[in-house]
Amino acid sequence: MAYQTFQEYNQTDLTGLFTYPAKVVPAFTPLILFALFTISLLASYFSQKRLTGRGDFMGSFAVAGYFTAVIAFIMSLVPGLIDLITLVICIVVAIIGTILLLIKD
Repeated sequence: MAYQTFQEYNQTDLTGLFTYPAKVVPAFTPLILFALFTISLLASYFSQKRLTGRGDFMGSFAVAGYFTAVIAFIMSLVPGLIDLITLVICIVVAIIGTILLLIKD
């Protein structure tokens, strides 16, 4: 067979259910994190724009970066779900968002 099925993965617990897509498609976890980052960025920006009349993109970027970094750290607690490079990239994006927020004015 050309690809590994879930029955051949040999893990029947909840960890196997989470790590199977990440093992079969290596870009699965970074795509999930990017989607969470984008959703939280846009939700924060447009919520702020609706409530105050103007949105703060840099503030929303920093919040989304830290939110994604926390989710990536939680995902790193499950062995095999996320690699170290992806976790470091999420932390660097959060730091860049904070630097941009501090120097914007």
